[in-house]
Amino acid sequence: MTVKEAVPVRDKKPAIDDSPLIEPIGFTPVQLNSTRARLFFSKRALIVAACLLLSLLALYYLIIARSLIFDTQPTDAKISINGFAIPLGDGHLVLPGNYSYTIKAEGYLPKSGEVKVNREGHSRHSVSLEKLPGHLQVETDPPVPVKVLINGSEVPNKNGLVENVPAGSMRITVLSDRYLPFTREINVEGLDNVHQLEAKLRPAWANIRITSNPPGAKVTLNGEVLGTTPINAELIQGDRVISISLAEHKTVDIPVAVTAGVDQTLATVTLGPADGLLRVVTTPEGAGVTVDGEFRGHTPLELELTSGETHRLRFFKDGYASVEHTIDLSAGMQRDLNINLNAVYGKVRVSSVPPDAEVYIDGQFAGNTGQTFNLPARTHRIEVRKRGYESFDTRVIPSARLEQTVRAVLLTREQARWQQVPPEFRHAAGGTMKLMRPNAVFTMGSSRREQGRRANEVMKQVSLNRPFYIGTTEVTNREYRRFKPSHTSSHVNGVSLDNDNLPVVSVSWADAALFCNWLSQRDGLSPVYLTERGRIVGFDSAANGYRLPTEAEWAWLARYDRGVMRKYPWGNDLPIASNSGNYADSYAAKLIPTVLRTYSDRYAATAPVASYNPNPLGIYDLGGNVSEWIHDLYTIGTGLSSRQEENPVGPQDGDYHVIRGSSWRHAGLTELRLSYRDYGEASRNDIGFRVARWVN
Repeated sequence: MTVKEAVPVRDKKPAIDDSPLIEPIGFTPVQLNSTRARLFFSKRALIVAACLLLSLLALYYLIIARSLIFDTQPTDAKISINGFAIPLGDGHLVLPGNYSYTIKAEGYLPKSGEVKVNREGHSRHSVSLEKLPGHLQVETDPPVPVKVLINGSEVPNKNGLVENVPAGSMRITVLSDRYLPFTREINVEGLDNVHQLEAKLRPAWANIRITSNPPGAKVTLNGEVLGTTPINAELIQGDRVISISLAEHKTVDIPVAVTAGVDQTLATVTLGPADGLLRVVTTPEGAGVTVDGEFRGHTPLELELTSGETHRLRFFKDGYASVEHTIDLSAGMQRDLNINLNAVYGKVRVSSVPPDAEVYIDGQFAGNTGQTFNLPARTHRIEVRKRGYESFDTRVIPSARLEQTVRAVLLTREQARWQQVPPEFRHAAGGTMKLMRPNAVFTMGSSRREQGRRANEVMKQVSLNRPFYIGTTEVTNREYRRFKPSHTSSHVNGVSLDNDNLPVVSVSWADAALFCNWLSQRDGLSPVYLTERGRIVGFDSAANGYRLPTEAEWAWLARYDRGVMRKYPWGNDLPIASNSGNYADSYAAKLIPTVLRTYSDRYAATAPVASYNPNPLGIYDLGGNVSEWIHDLYTIGTGLSSRQEENPVGPQDGDYHVIRGSSWRHAGLTELRLSYRDYGEASRNDIGFRVARWVN
């Protein structure tokens, strides 16, 4: 702003009229705020502000951004990232988040994917690109069409070019007709490049010189005519068969082992005169034919016969007389021969028990038994049938010189069924089982008047008719140890009870029952004894497995003797018969106080099973040696009842089981009787067992 200066007037009084007037000039104060606003919105200020803002943003980006690095194979691959990314050294600088990428390189398949960049750290990833397949160009010398195999598998090729071969090591095989295979290991680079392979092929044939006598014979190989002798033939290597043929001469087949590149001259082949051909027909047909004693087949038949020789032919058929014939044929001659065979008959008489049964011959009804049939002398099937009986079936060849007889013994269905049941067999532990088919009604127990009787020998009527198998001997230590290898029967005062052939002792009733179940499983049968957690809780009387004999079975087996019931194991009277069994004799005097002084069984304690005579049913040691565990639970009746029990098996529940039979410790009259009964549950050194099985 401009201010006019006043000129001072010294010592002069201003004239009122002619002195100029000093007039005030208008003054406007400086507007400081407006100036500042104009400065702030100036262009330079805006540029400075923008730069400052960008600097702050860049600083913020650098603070929170993370590096994203790709390690690629190949290393010169090009990396594209979808999103804002700043290239930095070997990687890119990006904000945390998800990014898509694509990596490409020449000669490789591109690869895309997604990565996640976290705030916590930098992200580094390795990516290997797959090479593009290469191509294989096969050039052969000589140039021939080829098949190309890669690692043993044929691949298509066009003029030797195989496209899209994966990169890597390959075994290339080149095949061509009439040339040996060419194989080479190569490494295909891939990268869409073409790999050149030169294959020098070697011939796979050899020149074979073939001559014949006479010459002019036709030479063929696998039906292809190669020419006529003499000939030089090119044959592919391998085992070949060359046929040489000439009219009115025999065709000769020559095996030739051809090696590629190795030429051969074969020995001259001499062709003999051709065989004659004989066509043979017989009435009836189907006759056997021999030529000079050699069987050649059945008619109708074509026979090749050596020409210029006389041959002896024989024709035969069951039921017909044989015919012999001689013939000779010239070379290449063909002839027909018809032979008639005459039937031969023989007589067969068929009888039957019971009589008057029906006779079927070769499936056709022929009459009733008691007749004689005139049959052709060939094999016939003769079947004899009668209602209620199983059929009888046999085969017979009648003879014209001798009348034959067929006697058919017909069995009822029950008899036939029992014929299929073996009378004896050995179970899986090695013991012998014998079939019993009782049909008996008898009294168990003993009379009150019988000397030595005990109160538990109550008499009762029993019907026993269910067939069963029974062990002929007691179970031995050897047999039991197949079930429980650690078992020992121990000893008595130094006398062993543990030898293999001695009866097993020191087993409880439950031990014996579990052995039976084990044996059932070994022989594929249904176990009889029901168990829960290794404990016997009952039995299944319908099962077909092994078990202990019932008390009724044991009593019948021990006492039955041709329709009467024995009192003692040796009979009905005292004294004890020699070799009757193993009881407490003089040998046992050092082990037990009471013995039979006048009897000797040669053993102080147990004896090997079957050491003494069997009883009338063929069973050993039912008296003596060891007492035996019985299937039944121990009960005592109240007296002889009029009710008859059929095949009793005892109750399901109880505390003790029956023990039957005397042992090596017994010498008293009470124990030696077959009616003697004992009971218990725990093991003893004079109690063993034998096994039984029902036949269902």
